[in-house]
Amino acid sequence: MKITTLKAAPHLKNATIDLVERSFEYKKPNHFEIDFAPLMNESNFHNCFIMIDENENVIAHIGVCERNILGVAVAMLGGIAVDESHRGQGHFKELIQDVMAEKRSDVAFFILWSDQEDLYKKYGFHLCGTQIEIQNNDKSEEFQKTKLDAANLKQIQNLYQKSFSHLYTTIERSEHDWQQLLKISSTDLYIKATDGAISDYFFMNKGQDLSGIIFEYGSQSDIKTLVKNISAYGKVWTGAHLLDEGEAQYQFLLAPGDTKLLAVFMGLYTNEKILIREINPMKQEVYFYFNDELLALKTEEFLQGVLGPAPFEELGDLKPIFISGLDSI
Repeated sequence: MKITTLKAAPHLKNATIDLVERSFEYKKPNHFEIDFAPLMNESNFHNCFIMIDENENVIAHIGVCERNILGVAVAMLGGIAVDESHRGQGHFKELIQDVMAEKRSDVAFFILWSDQEDLYKKYGFHLCGTQIEIQNNDKSEEFQKTKLDAANLKQIQNLYQKSFSHLYTTIERSEHDWQQLLKISSTDLYIKATDGAISDYFFMNKGQDLSGIIFEYGSQSDIKTLVKNISAYGKVWTGAHLLDEGEAQYQFLLAPGDTKLLAVFMGLYTNEKILIREINPMKQEVYFYFNDELLALKTEEFLQGVLGPAPFEELGDLKPIFISGLDSI
């Protein structure tokens, strides 16, 4: 078996997508390439890692999207798939260890979304982050359904910066990133206009991945009022208790990357209240300074205590990390 990338073997793109869609039981008319356009775009082929056999059959795939949060690089993993006839042979273990070793020195942490907590715990991942689901049945006809396109892009970018990105610590989007999001045609955009300009918006659905879920929203006015109104359209995911509804759940699985980069990130995120000194991967412990006192916690307890869903009260009000479904992979 050989590990390579789609950049080195672009002719295997269709076979890779076919593997992922079989593994996730994609049903027509959904397409992984559309739902996760930023991941499967040619500009990201160097981050699409595949395992192939001697006949160039694609045995496994792990995709990586490298983005920034608070100016610090992080890696999101997705499209994780192993051919059914090759499972249980150690191929996944070899591939994920290779990918994480390749990227570890470049990123503060790795994030992925999965319900297989026990599997990913073996590779240093821990459940953390805060996600709250809100829904009501009150009918609302205020919003017009459309798609993100060149005509409304600038207004949505504006609202994202002033609202969603202001509310949460979230993924930074360059102009290139926004252009990639335009390609996710499986996502619906709902807008409300005031005096001819978009005053409120939300994104809902993403092909097979996030059907019926509202995962990004923005408003020129009160965000709590917006969330309450749009919860009539579907389940709204939030990263904080914006309304007196819903219970906090875990948002993602996270594994530390480079210790120095993670220390930089945690310092920025906690306004220098927490300064990491060392992470011991063998003991699964984090040594850090808080109020000039050196403390030690298990990695899972540390991550959950900083990132939620029940952050340490001593840290005060932190701007919660929350990743839009448009960015997640």
